[in-house]
Amino acid sequence: MLLKFPQDFPGQQLLKLGNTHYAMLKQRRMAEKRRVFLKENTLIFVLNGYKILHTNDTSIEVAAGSVFILRKGFHILSDIVEDGTDFKSLLIYFTDEQVSRFIHKYGAHFPATGSPVANLVIPITTALNSFQEQYLQYFTAPPATIGELLPLKVFELLLLLLATPQKTQVAAMLHDIANGSAPNIDWVVKHHLFEPLTLPELARLSNRSLAAFKRDFQQHFQSSPRQWITAERLKYAHTLLLNSQLQITEISLECGFEHTPHFISLFRKQYGTTPQAMRTKNVMI
Repeated sequence: MLLKFPQDFPGQQLLKLGNTHYAMLKQRRMAEKRRVFLKENTLIFVLNGYKILHTNDTSIEVAAGSVFILRKGFHILSDIVEDGTDFKSLLIYFTDEQVSRFIHKYGAHFPATGSPVANLVIPITTALNSFQEQYLQYFTAPPATIGELLPLKVFELLLLLLATPQKTQVAAMLHDIANGSAPNIDWVVKHHLFEPLTLPELARLSNRSLAAFKRDFQQHFQSSPRQWITAERLKYAHTLLLNSQLQITEISLECGFEHTPHFISLFRKQYGTTPQAMRTKNVMI
């Protein structure tokens, strides 16, 4: 199952104002390798245990006492715990829009002189440790002005990152986020076609508003996003149904449908029969 952040997780402490997530205090007892989708750029303070980022050609270990910056999108991560302890981390989210405002205000003081990277590990400094300790207090004793304070803390955090020895890499990453142009919509849609993403999530990955995403999609594919994406997923499901040994639930997940009953309903509407009935008929033939 694909995990998405930020969202509400039972048993985890959140800092949330209205529908806006600012941070989460995460604790896990089990070590597990999972694929996650970050809806927003995320900064992770590893408090206990360590985290591993798995890329195509390497694994990056982030131990307690480090700060880990991940850009929005898909990542494969492991939370590693020692015997008898929990993995614990503080996740702070920041949007592309916040970065754009930050660069508009402070970018001239921190020019981009290096090449941007997709993720960055920074050893914690005294200033970052003080920030972390103060921020953790907001989960148990939030001040009366927490609503005004949390957006400002994002800017403070970015300024502290730009005061570390890794400031060149940080500046390059922030400028790249702020200057991000809208990528090719054909690539975004087809690259993520079988991921269980909503239209707003696809729009964010394409650096477009939802309205602009729907408009550009219609112009490119000559169809509405929901209609075209559903049709393509069902075609792939039909292929898997007749040419693989996967269970119906597995096919549903493989094609981007998180709820099997919904998948079966859509399949019946498209093909006039259920997936299981079609597979049984094909075997008999």
